[in-house]
Amino acid sequence: MLRWLICLTGLLVVGLGLLVGWQSHQVTYRSSGRAAIAHYLSDPQTHEGYLQLAGSPTLYLVREQDFTPPIRGTATLKDLMLVGLVYRPDESTAIDVQARMGTHLVGQAYTVVALTLYDLNGTVTQAFTSTLYREHPQGFYENDWPLGAAISLPGAAIAVGGGISLWGRRGRKEPTRQPIAATGGAQPAPAVLPPGSFAPALRLPTKPGPARPPGSGPPEPQPPVQRH
Repeated sequence: MLRWLICLTGLLVVGLGLLVGWQSHQVTYRSSGRAAIAHYLSDPQTHEGYLQLAGSPTLYLVREQDFTPPIRGTATLKDLMLVGLVYRPDESTAIDVQARMGTHLVGQAYTVVALTLYDLNGTVTQAFTSTLYREHPQGFYENDWPLGAAISLPGAAIAVGGGISLWGRRGRKEPTRQPIAATGGAQPAPAVLPPGSFAPALRLPTKPGPARPPGSGPPEPQPPVQRH
């Protein structure tokens, strides 16, 4: 039973690795279009900004230190500024942040990879790009197969080891056992004793004595016979 459990565990690990590998996909960026900032909250400890555009419930996550030039919280981004965002639609993070003034942003926030500021005339005043966007401005293929293989290989080793153990157990011969005769079967023939074994034992005759009347006591002892 333990060997079967080992094999099953190995197969499950292999399946998990394949599932991770199948998550590989092509990443294509999306643009939010030009809009005013409705809310921008910045955490000085994590250097993360949380942004919401006017007229939209969608939330965005800005990792300020990943951009060039660096985004310095609310000193760089303020409410009512015109911005255009480029973000990853395949990557989101659950956020729950609240400002001292009462602004509360809760939900899934998409990761921003590029951000552009505009003036009121629509002219670009400043652009911020992340390391990922500079390396892959047209998107990229996210390959998860190396991670999936790293998970599947140990599982395959466990499954193969368990299978070899099961095969070796099946191939092992059990010791032969002598058949036991049934109770109602033929019984072995009795041993034949040699002739004379059943001969009656010889008894020597005793010397008759005088008859004693009934009810008399035990016979008196006879004097020993003297031989000359």
